[in-house]
Amino acid sequence: MDKSERRPIPLAVSLAGLRLMGAGAVLGLALAVPAAPAQADPPRPPATTQDQPDEAPEG
Repeated sequence: MDKSERRPIPLAVSLAGLRLMGAGAVLGLALAVPAAPAQADPPRPPATTQDQPDEAPEG
């Protein structure tokens, strides 16, 4: 029995195939995850200046 000859695959073709599979995996995950609306930052209280003390010093 003869072994079937296998052609060597160039590295560039191999890497391109891996990139393509990776892109397909990312796209598949993006489509599988349900879309959620973007959460906005919660409203913050107005900033107070740190230069002025809240209470006047006695004396």
